[in-house]
Amino acid sequence: MEVNILAFIATALFILVPTAFLLIIYVKTVSQNNELF
Repeated sequence: MEVNILAFIATALFILVPTAFLLIIYVKTVSQNNELF
């Protein structure tokens, strides 16, 4: 079964970009909460 490289890259970006975006928001929120306490 041949894997289409472009399809693989598109899928990886589709998964990684939102995940990285949420991760950055999470880290910012946690650091802000740590400053409050």
